[in-house]
Amino acid sequence: MKTTERPFAHAMAFYHQDGLPAAWKQAMKFAGKVGRLATMPDIVAARLETKPGALPWETYFTTLTAEYYGFSKTGKRILIIAHGVGPMSTLEGVQKAYSWEYNDKDRNHRGGRITAQEFLDLEAGKFGEVSIVDLESYCTRYEYPFLQTLRSSEALADPVLKARFGLLTEEYVKAHTEAARKWHREQAGLDPENKYQLPNHDQFLNRRRSQHERDGAENSDPYILKVDGAGNCCYFFGSRHGFREIEEGMAISHLVSTGRLCHLHHEGNESLTLDVGCHEWWNGVRLVGIQAGGNIRSGLHQGPDAHKLLRKHWRELLIPAKKRQDVGFCALVQVGKQWFTQYPKIGERMDTWEPELVVTSAKKVGKPVLFQTTSSGSGVFFKFGVKEVQALAPSNANAYFFCGEPRPEGGNHVCEVQFYRIEADTSKRMVRADKLAHDYDTMMKLVAKEAV
Repeated sequence: MKTTERPFAHAMAFYHQDGLPAAWKQAMKFAGKVGRLATMPDIVAARLETKPGALPWETYFTTLTAEYYGFSKTGKRILIIAHGVGPMSTLEGVQKAYSWEYNDKDRNHRGGRITAQEFLDLEAGKFGEVSIVDLESYCTRYEYPFLQTLRSSEALADPVLKARFGLLTEEYVKAHTEAARKWHREQAGLDPENKYQLPNHDQFLNRRRSQHERDGAENSDPYILKVDGAGNCCYFFGSRHGFREIEEGMAISHLVSTGRLCHLHHEGNESLTLDVGCHEWWNGVRLVGIQAGGNIRSGLHQGPDAHKLLRKHWRELLIPAKKRQDVGFCALVQVGKQWFTQYPKIGERMDTWEPELVVTSAKKVGKPVLFQTTSSGSGVFFKFGVKEVQALAPSNANAYFFCGEPRPEGGNHVCEVQFYRIEADTSKRMVRADKLAHDYDTMMKLVAKEAV
């Protein structure tokens, strides 16, 4: 299904369940041959163009800003931050760097790696303009560098944040600070209920209210963000243990990512913060493609979500079945008002909850009954074999639907189940969400349709 519609947005975010390579390819397909992927300064610009509550603030992003830790030409430990240039500015370069970790069968390698020569070339400006931070000096600024939540005044002066955010750092810090002050004033007027009947709840409310009133004042200095390092490849272990050693001939490398705004509880405080740190290979990925001549400030589209598109446009996503099949004994799922059979599962596991065949008629058989998993198929998750459910079903029932929430009981799970007698159209079936997630053209056609 090809799409030739005029693009309705020049910047679009792409998440993919299969990770960075799949998300990268779709984002670049959207951007086009002369387009690009967003760097951290692009995300900052998108946030400055909007207010908290809008997509740029309420979503995490992976960016084409990369951070490298190594030794300078004079032998000092430094960080180099590069926006859209350098060894990790291409998919091949990113995969090559992170392969240090994901190709290690012993799972002892952490983070990405580039060569020491590439690091020196970055320092010399051979890839383009970069920012350089004296890491040894930086780690003396705070008691817990790359771990602490920073106040507004600290963020304004933080050299790593300035390097990661670029020229818009000061403007961003001011905007986030104002948003945080407003949020604190709102929180000062709210008193959380005492859900657990704690005896010192009034003291907690007074302390909480005092903190929010203080941080919501006109010239306050609220906590606003964390400048994180790499969670599993930290640069500095503290004054007692010193810096992470770097393998000879190498430098440490990561892409830089940012989280969404959150209500953070820390060190006796509540704050409206977000994090800016290093992307781990196993982290979720959301990249932004920007088309040539496009400006992320003019709008950022949230991008396609295969599961949501499938449920909204299911009539357009039915495909011919390869052969006619019997319905058998199956699980049901409802999409809007329409019933479907679920794609079958194999073995004792959770139901798929993926719609497959359109149900043309459904009649309840009996009243709901209580189903209990067995120890062989249970555990933390609601897992069971289909035959376990079928054993409870009336002889004329061929489908089931759980009409309540499963709850733990005696080491297993119990849940009410309603049985049905159904008929379904076996000539067509729904495309699976995983397949749709790899079909860029079909997803984009549906996204464009929603924008009309």
